[in-house]
Amino acid sequence: MKKLPIGIQNIETILKNGTYVYVDKTPFLLQLIEGDAPYYFLSRPRRFGKSLLINTLAEVFKGNKSLFKECAIYHTEYDWQPYPVVLIDFYEIDTRNAIALEESIKRYLHTLSRSLGVEIETPTAAEGLKSLILQLREKYQQPVVVLVDEYDKPILRNLGRQPTLEEIRVILEDFFGMLKSLGGALRFTFMTGVSRFSKVSLFTAPNNLEDITMDPTYATMLGNTEEELVKAFDEHIQLITQQKQVEQAEVLADIKQWYNGYRFSEAAAYVYNPFSTLKYMKLKKPKSYWYASGTPSFLVKELQNYPAGYIPLEELRVSESELMDSSTVEAMDVKALMFQTGYLTIEDYDDFGRLYALTFPNQEVREAFVDSLAKQFAPHIASFSQICYQALESMHLLPFFEAIEQTLSGFPYWLFSRERAEEASEQTSSPRERTYHMILLSLLKGMGCSVAAEVPTNRGRIDLLLQTQGLTYIIEVKLYRSAEESLKQIHARGYHTPYLNQGKRVVLLGLNFSSTVRNVHGWLGEVLDHQGATIRYLNPNKDEKKSQA
Repeated sequence: MKKLPIGIQNIETILKNGTYVYVDKTPFLLQLIEGDAPYYFLSRPRRFGKSLLINTLAEVFKGNKSLFKECAIYHTEYDWQPYPVVLIDFYEIDTRNAIALEESIKRYLHTLSRSLGVEIETPTAAEGLKSLILQLREKYQQPVVVLVDEYDKPILRNLGRQPTLEEIRVILEDFFGMLKSLGGALRFTFMTGVSRFSKVSLFTAPNNLEDITMDPTYATMLGNTEEELVKAFDEHIQLITQQKQVEQAEVLADIKQWYNGYRFSEAAAYVYNPFSTLKYMKLKKPKSYWYASGTPSFLVKELQNYPAGYIPLEELRVSESELMDSSTVEAMDVKALMFQTGYLTIEDYDDFGRLYALTFPNQEVREAFVDSLAKQFAPHIASFSQICYQALESMHLLPFFEAIEQTLSGFPYWLFSRERAEEASEQTSSPRERTYHMILLSLLKGMGCSVAAEVPTNRGRIDLLLQTQGLTYIIEVKLYRSAEESLKQIHARGYHTPYLNQGKRVVLLGLNFSSTVRNVHGWLGEVLDHQGATIRYLNPNKDEKKSQA
């Protein structure tokens, strides 16, 4: 079984001995290389394979044909002409402030020049780049390839820090602006980043920059399609099915629910988060791997700056210019920032209005993002822990729901998007309904409850499964419906059946949320003994009502 290349961003390490899983993306690279644009730019979320892409391009342009003998590009007519390559990785550069940035770039260029056999002068970072490119052009008698990884790291690190941010913007504008003056000495230029800041020089016209971020041609160049995932990770998927003793379809559905859903263009082409997919294959259980690797504190901070009601997270319809052209250093557009950083993705495209509908890409992002907001806007939720646990254990639920309602009243309006009745479906929950699931899940976790979401059964998925010492709660959440309907669905699909005969009573709990009051709008419960017989009913007007059965 091939090893998983978690954290490996060097294509030679992955391909050299054929011991690592590799999803071949070289057909996309060939298409880029044979294109006629002088500059390319690609924005993708962090940990989405940008650094590996840059490293792969470098090896192709160095003419390292033998490395790619198992890849599609090896069997094409590409001539493998070697070119001098300048690879600038801003993750290796000090970005604390403007002075550190300038000096670190100059040191980086000096080190790079020596490795390439030339000596340069660096009065400024921009002049050092010009000197390096011109000397390489003269020494090797070939045009130079320039590859820049994470160009925007200095900006993202210093958001909100004026005047440092403006000083950094000026340095980057001069640095990248130098490339435009060296067009005749360049063979190919490719830049990656998380965001597109339109006041950085390469993004100012006229410069012939080809931004392929939302180009359908390259929509699946990073990330894994479902077909790629099934083929490349077949042995790992089989191992998971054996260890969990489930069907392959169930494992694939789990991976899809948690990590698929990223869409970067008007074309309905979806990819899986590559980092989280690798971590799942290794640890064999779904968790928020990508999200946990870097919390979006800057996003929460930006969201706090917007007036109530301005940003309903899952009813956004925006134009392409709003998504890609409005992120300036001075005035960031939070919708564009959330899309570019991977916390929102394209749900649908209206060709007539040329508008994109945005949503959370998958359960990993939805659950973790709402959890971050819960910590931000309900910091005192843990103080309800003892009260809520006692209420759940005793099945006197009024104090529990009072705590939930009190906490939800402190959340910002924009988190609760309005649900239209026609979006409701008996078969599936809408994206907006799932947001309410995640809000409740985050609050229960904050209270210290033992709770899991979207628990699979052979008839569907349990919205929330909550365990106390003596009870198992099966919770179904509805929006724009009724608590009765929620309870009915639990019975109809037998969600409680796997938890009978385990020595614990089972509580079936149906909840209904209202998008008008943005809070719980009704609940009903039914208590079963460990064999499934009804003991009592629960409702908001009277905690216990003896069964007449």
